[in-house]
Amino acid sequence: MDDVTRNVESQLTKEVSKDGVKLIVIASKSGTDNWQLSVQNEYGISSNWIDFFPSAVLAIEAGVQAIDEEGTEPFMDTEGFEYLFDENV
Repeated sequence: MDDVTRNVESQLTKEVSKDGVKLIVIASKSGTDNWQLSVQNEYGISSNWIDFFPSAVLAIEAGVQAIDEEGTEPFMDTEGFEYLFDENV
């Protein structure tokens, strides 16, 4: 896969830009041999899958496919995270 970054041995990331929005697709090794998937937006808010994947590559591919099919809007939802935008923080 192009542009995949190995941050540590237990994590792979891929930056995806679509519609002017940057998202980071993250595959993290769980306590077992499975991989968890999350997509992080520019505010640091992550959407996490409850499904596990047998490899990091399959997890990354599933995240990229979700962005392609659903667009970026579902991953940019900030409801419940308003404190991130509070000027007093």
